[in-house]
Amino acid sequence: MKRFAADLHVHTALSPCADDALTPPAVVLAAMDAGLDLIAICDHNTAGNAAAVQEVADGPGEGRVAVIPGIEITTAEEVHVVALFPDTATAAAAAAAVLAGLPSYEAGARRLGRQLLMNGDGDIVGEESKMLSAASLFPLAQAVAYVHRCGGLAIAAHVDRPSFSVCGQLGFFPPDVRFDAIEISAAGHDQGRDAEFRVLGLPLIFASDSHSLDEIGATRSYFELEAPDFHGLARALRNAGGRTYGIA
Repeated sequence: MKRFAADLHVHTALSPCADDALTPPAVVLAAMDAGLDLIAICDHNTAGNAAAVQEVADGPGEGRVAVIPGIEITTAEEVHVVALFPDTATAAAAAAAVLAGLPSYEAGARRLGRQLLMNGDGDIVGEESKMLSAASLFPLAQAVAYVHRCGGLAIAAHVDRPSFSVCGQLGFFPPDVRFDAIEISAAGHDQGRDAEFRVLGLPLIFASDSHSLDEIGATRSYFELEAPDFHGLARALRNAGGRTYGIA
């Protein structure tokens, strides 16, 4: 078992609110420079750039970072859920179901930011035609259940924030929604906000929700794993097989 540093909420230039400089090669390099061993690519309502980032990360070189494909789902209530998946094919299939319910990205909405689909070289290969900043048709409970049916992990995103969080949107934390973990933001980490969420009895992680290169690894979690991958992470969060997780 080895201790790995992870940032499980990283955006790319595909998210309309993210910097266009978040190309797949730049994201991997920034993660390596930050000393991370594992990242999760979680663009809003899509996994369109996850395979390209994984392609870069799997390339030759020392100290490469491992990549988990994911989605930051915006539920019908506008709650953000970080969904992590075992492979890019599963993530793409889950994303297709989310994208199906989104409106088209009309020309007038382009002020929200570009939605850049990229390859492993960082070249633009297209733009997503659905409005990724919109709420999906999945209510919260159905979104989490769907992630689990796909074999994924569902994490309540940045629960310490007043907007787009479970408590911020609903006013309470629903006991009947089976999250695998709770995410605290970088600001929440600095403010010690994690203490108030420990009473929920769920694993707590810190993640950057990075929308620019300099935010990647701004906060992180540490996991004791045999290897930095989805299955090891899932066992760690379930405290199975002797694996434990730590946050700092």
